[in-house]
Amino acid sequence: MAESCLIHIDDVVRKLKSQITKHQFDSIADEVYFFKELKPKFIAEFLFYQHILTLESEKPHNGKKLLQKFYLNEIRKLEIQYDDDKYFYNYYIREATYLDHKYFVRHSYDLKMKLPQQLHNFDHEFTTSHDHKVATILGNQKITSYMNDRITELQTDQWQDLQKFKKLEWSSSKVNLVELIYGLHHSRCFNAGTIELSETIKIFERLLDIDLNNFHKIVSEIKSRKNNRIKFLQLLQENLSQFFIDTDA
Repeated sequence: MAESCLIHIDDVVRKLKSQITKHQFDSIADEVYFFKELKPKFIAEFLFYQHILTLESEKPHNGKKLLQKFYLNEIRKLEIQYDDDKYFYNYYIREATYLDHKYFVRHSYDLKMKLPQQLHNFDHEFTTSHDHKVATILGNQKITSYMNDRITELQTDQWQDLQKFKKLEWSSSKVNLVELIYGLHHSRCFNAGTIELSETIKIFERLLDIDLNNFHKIVSEIKSRKNNRIKFLQLLQENLSQFFIDTDA
C-alpha cells in the first residue's frame, strides 16, 4: 500500500511542479501561501509513506517488547531533528509570519540564515529555502502518530495477555490514581513523552477497569489542596524508603 501511495503521490507532485514552475503568482502573499501551506502537504504525504515503507521493512519480528523499543527509538530520532533546528521549528509552530518573505518566496533566501545543505541542488522555480522543512515537520507528526498508535496496540495486547492470568484491581482512591498518572505522564515516562495525556488515561482505564472520565475535576481538586498537593506520591516515597530501611539488615 505504501509503495502504491508513493507512486501516486510522486505522479501528482510532478504534475504540480510542471504547473508551478511556469506560474507567476499575483502577490507575495499568494506565493507564501502556496509554499508554506499547500506544497508541504503533498511532500509530507510522500515523506510519511516513505517512512512507513522503511519502518515496516526494518522493524523486528521477534517479540512485542523489541518492536515497542524499535518504535520508541524511531520517535527519539525524530525528536533530535527538531533539536537540530529549534529556531525554525518554534517559528513555524508559533504560526509566526515576519520571515515568511524570506522562507517561502522563491529566490529570496538570506545567506546569513541557516539554510539547507542541498540548497544549490534545488529547482529554484519549485522550491524555497524552507518549504521542505515544513513538509518534514508535517510528515514527522504523522509518522509519530502512526508509531504511537502501534505502541498503544502493542501495550494493549500485552495487558490483555496479562489480564488472562489475573485481573489487576486498583484498591486505592481515584484521586490517588490520577495523581500517580499525572506524575508519570509529566515525567515523560510513557513513549518518551510523546503520548497524549488523554490516551494515557484511557489505557489505565482499560488496564484497571476503572472510570476516570472526571479526571479534569480530580486534578482541580488536587491543585486546590492547601498543604501538600502530592500527598499520595509522598506516601509512596515514604513507604518505599521505609521498606528499604526495614530490609537493610
